[in-house]
Amino acid sequence: MTTQQILVWKDTLKKVSEIIQKAKDSTVCYCVDYDIPSNIKVKEGMITVSGKTFVVRFKISSIKPYENQQGCIFKKKDNPRTCIEISKAEEIQEDIVKYEELSGMSIEKIDTYSILRPKEEIKIELKENPLDKLDPEVKSTYDLALKIGYNLPINICKDLVTVKKKYNVSEKDYHELIKATAEKYMENLVDPYEAVGIVGAQSIGEPGTQMTMRTFHFAGIAEMDVTLGLPRLIEIVDARKTPSTPSMTIYLDEKIRNNEEKARELASKIETTTITDIADLEVNTTEMYVKIILDKEKLKERNLQKEEITSKLKKMKLQKYEIEEDGYEIKITLDEPSYKKLYNLSESLKSLQVKGVPKIRRAIVKYDDKKKEWVIYTQGSNLPAVLEMDGIDFARTKTNDIMEIAETLGIEAARQAIIDESISTLQEAGLHTDTRHLMLVADIMTYDGTVQAIGRHGVSGKKASVLARAAFEITSKHLLNAGLIGEVDKLNGVAENIIVGQPITLGTGAVNLIYKRGD
Repeated sequence: MTTQQILVWKDTLKKVSEIIQKAKDSTVCYCVDYDIPSNIKVKEGMITVSGKTFVVRFKISSIKPYENQQGCIFKKKDNPRTCIEISKAEEIQEDIVKYEELSGMSIEKIDTYSILRPKEEIKIELKENPLDKLDPEVKSTYDLALKIGYNLPINICKDLVTVKKKYNVSEKDYHELIKATAEKYMENLVDPYEAVGIVGAQSIGEPGTQMTMRTFHFAGIAEMDVTLGLPRLIEIVDARKTPSTPSMTIYLDEKIRNNEEKARELASKIETTTITDIADLEVNTTEMYVKIILDKEKLKERNLQKEEITSKLKKMKLQKYEIEEDGYEIKITLDEPSYKKLYNLSESLKSLQVKGVPKIRRAIVKYDDKKKEWVIYTQGSNLPAVLEMDGIDFARTKTNDIMEIAETLGIEAARQAIIDESISTLQEAGLHTDTRHLMLVADIMTYDGTVQAIGRHGVSGKKASVLARAAFEITSKHLLNAGLIGEVDKLNGVAENIIVGQPITLGTGAVNLIYKRGD
């Protein structure tokens, strides 16, 4: 059984009124300037004037090709092609039927008309079991673990297979290895009602106090540094808008990653070059002009031509000025000179960017011995602009600016960046923390779709418990506000129960046992 399809088109209110009037007495022949395929079987139609609300509903007797039928109403007088015979028409009260209110109907727009079709029933298809796609050896390991009584994750099964192949483990020893791995895995599972937040805070906070405040310098370049240690960890959990030392690690695609010349050429395109990097500025207050004296060697180093500099100068949006060239000297004279205007011009010229990506002050090329390829390290970060450049391996290129990652790649990428940056910061200090605790911090910071700080302006300031908020910072303010609005604290968390001196609702404190003595 098929549900009725509906023909829809747009027309003027005058034409609609004419159709309604004529349809009262007899069948109306309405001609349109487009073809309606014979496979479209419609017995009902609607006309819209605004494109949003329908004004008339009508019954259709038949749809035929136009063959000079008499007494027709024409949608357009030119080139009539299809004749719609309307037997009955009725007005629809304004705003009664709208496109979005046609529940159960899908709108298929075809040129100048639309067909409303009933939506098909949802087809439920079972997804293919991911276990069926596994490598036979991995599947065998997974099944063996199940047989022993353990449900091991697929990644652990893959690692076990790798170990077996690498060390040529016998079948008997492999069974023992699976059993030992499964037991170790079960030991590390979190028990119900375990205080993961408290344990996580302790496991990060304790080694965090051992970290020294230090800065890592790139080899041979003192002015390029990256903040590490406790200051960097604080930056991460505080969700700072920009890190104190923003930097990028830019990996190159397969074609140029082993070509030093191409890598240096790309680095020169990335590194910001200003006028002061390639020229000396001379301000003449007597004759009221600024002279740019270009350095040939520096131009060559940065792959720049004099014409590129002149072109940039001509695009400057300042007051009216004239440019005179004399070899590698460019003289800029203002039409209406004054000391203030001359000073503003010289300051604008100092910061004028002639090449490179904005916000990236330095870019150096180093050979990575472990990965056997050339890598570009930058001082400053601009992820969106760098990812658009040719020759970049965008899948591996990264920045230490977490907020920039969130804006460019989304919240999931920012969550992963928080984990990676925390791990690398702790490892640089020679400390080890369980990754799951850092994952917990990242989850808490990003669960609502934005990167929040672990502080009174973020996660801690949004806690449901009044006492927990008061215990963190600005005690009197939280208690006063809660008292004014009559806020209730249900004492579900850890801090608030400790404050009032009762067991926390975790571990044994989460279970209430009542013993009923028998007679």
